[in-house]
Amino acid sequence: MTAGTRASTFGLRGFPVRPSSAPSVAGKALTALTMLFVAFGLLSVYSASSFVAQSAGLQDSHYLFQQASRAAIGLLVLFVASQIDYRIYRRLAWPILAVAGLLLVPLLLPGTESFAPRVNGARRWLDLGVTIQPSELAKIAVVMWTAAIAVKKQDQLHDVRHGLLPIGLVVGTVCLLVLFEPHFSAALWIAVLAGVVLFAAGARLTHFALVGVAMLPIGLLGALSSGYRRERVGAFLATFFDPSSVAATSGYQLRQSMIAIGSGGVTGVGFGRSSLKMSYLPEPQNDFIFSIIAEEWGFLGAAALIGMFVGWTLIGLRIARGAPDVHGRLLAVGITTLVALSAFAHIGVALGLMPTTGVNLPFISAGGTNLILMLGATGILLNVSTAWKR
Repeated sequence: MTAGTRASTFGLRGFPVRPSSAPSVAGKALTALTMLFVAFGLLSVYSASSFVAQSAGLQDSHYLFQQASRAAIGLLVLFVASQIDYRIYRRLAWPILAVAGLLLVPLLLPGTESFAPRVNGARRWLDLGVTIQPSELAKIAVVMWTAAIAVKKQDQLHDVRHGLLPIGLVVGTVCLLVLFEPHFSAALWIAVLAGVVLFAAGARLTHFALVGVAMLPIGLLGALSSGYRRERVGAFLATFFDPSSVAATSGYQLRQSMIAIGSGGVTGVGFGRSSLKMSYLPEPQNDFIFSIIAEEWGFLGAAALIGMFVGWTLIGLRIARGAPDVHGRLLAVGITTLVALSAFAHIGVALGLMPTTGVNLPFISAGGTNLILMLGATGILLNVSTAWKR
């Protein structure tokens, strides 16, 4: 029995698939929810960034129009991606990964600062006429590549030496390139995304546990090797015992985020009326936009937003279950995990459940590369959802 035949009979890790119109219905629901995210994101970016823009001598709507132009490009990419047969990504997996890897290299080389500048101690962006963040492209590239390779090596995934090890070496190389920017959290997300796809493909959980134990010292070394990462981890731990001890130093961002969320109460202070965005909370339109949303819309609004992301995730998994082949299923699982991981990591940071790190809230945070790629990835997921019609 071939992989394609197995895919039409069995779902993720052996659960049965019931071919029906459900994937296309799920696709419509996914489209509606994504459009709602984008629209709400524009409102949120405007509210969170208006004071920042005015403080910089710009119009209060500067970041809104900037984000709107990116959203327009992203929606065009979503439409185009939804029309391209997802099976093509299996053939292009290596070239896509190679491009992502090559874009990461200039960030590490000396003499490239003119188009790969250092910002806040890290080199994470390329200025090639348009500013792009290669680590964001690497995430989706690794998902595509891992899904394609997992199908090819499906019968070898239980073999560490011939199955998981070669895959791990390639993914590990990408993670190292990202880690040296330095961007520890992005490297960690890339490894987790690859692991989720491999697990969905049938890799043994015990193998992941052994790899995790073996890599734990390296992960701890990476997390604590940088001064600012040590400070952030220390601030995260301190908030459970004595938040005031780090409130003015390494825990400042987290402290202000918690104040913003607490200030919202049940119903919020009202749209546009956040006080923490006024030079108190850094990056209110980006890394901590959820905190501003919680302040302005309150517990009810924040809970509704979390519920929408849970719904988006469940729809994505529904599409994965209905995919007609293993590759489509793994691609859908990887993309769904990419969005869900980003969303709940951003929310976790804002709530103090994770150490502070820069993670965009998908479809909502200000930022071009992330928004366009997330919408493009959604387009691929939509194409998978219509596969039963083809």
